[in-house]
Amino acid sequence: METLNSKGELRRNEPLSGHTSFRIGGPADVLAFPVDREDLEALLRQITQQGRKYFILGGGTNLLVRDGGVRGVVVSLQRMGAIRTEREYRSVGGTFSIVAAEAGAPLGKLQSFAAEHGLTGLEFAAGIPGTVGGAICMNAGTAAGEVGDIVQSVTTLGYDGRLIARGREELGFGYRTSNIPEGHFVVEAAFVLRHDDREKIKARVKELQEKRKQRQPMGAPNAGSIFKNPYEESAGKLIETAKLKGRRIGDAQVSDKHANFILNVGNATARDVLELMEIVKQTVLEVHGVRLEPEIKIIGED
Repeated sequence: METLNSKGELRRNEPLSGHTSFRIGGPADVLAFPVDREDLEALLRQITQQGRKYFILGGGTNLLVRDGGVRGVVVSLQRMGAIRTEREYRSVGGTFSIVAAEAGAPLGKLQSFAAEHGLTGLEFAAGIPGTVGGAICMNAGTAAGEVGDIVQSVTTLGYDGRLIARGREELGFGYRTSNIPEGHFVVEAAFVLRHDDREKIKARVKELQEKRKQRQPMGAPNAGSIFKNPYEESAGKLIETAKLKGRRIGDAQVSDKHANFILNVGNATARDVLELMEIVKQTVLEVHGVRLEPEIKIIGED
């Protein structure tokens, strides 16, 4: 196989357990860390010319990597995380700023940037893990708001190396979904945020962070919510009333605090997690007649 060249780091047979919040996952043939858009484009051209498969890795927070790992190249956007204010304008409702963030920027970093600059609209993201790119793809959010509510445009890169900017209306944001075309991935997004009192924004962020700490497990590695909420009821409530809290396979355990979280309480394997997910799905279907769908992305080989 031909070698790859990059301005960034290239690691071979790198265990992905060290790059996911679950702390689970077999090795990637190659894990690449491009340092900027030019480097990323050059790397993808090489991958395509060599006929290799690739997967774009954001923060690894909504992801389960199977134990056999990932063949081909995993491209981490971790080192592409710049955030900047593009422009400011006045309109009905106040003064607004357009803030652009590269896909690898942690969502928490973007939320902190907004708060420090007295920009409201991102408070709901307090405590949500992951990156801007991942948040766009899954329309990350809470009951207090969603990423899709504040997006102005998203720039994607396709297999053919073409950059395309899409406006919010083209992105089809829905519950934990967006309409990013197959074969394209996010490289940057622009957000519309309104100017407001900095202290009020920080107080709201603190309040939401406290609520999140009270409701969700902290400490043990996990991938956030495992299943999407069905239309009429939360997945956590359905799992809890099916008496599945604390259920365990190997070192994978349904959280006692929030039933829609599966925790890695030791050295859980992806197989442990997948078996536990299947038990949860089947039990909820039998007890409630509701078919749960995964919210996490599952990749790799057994």
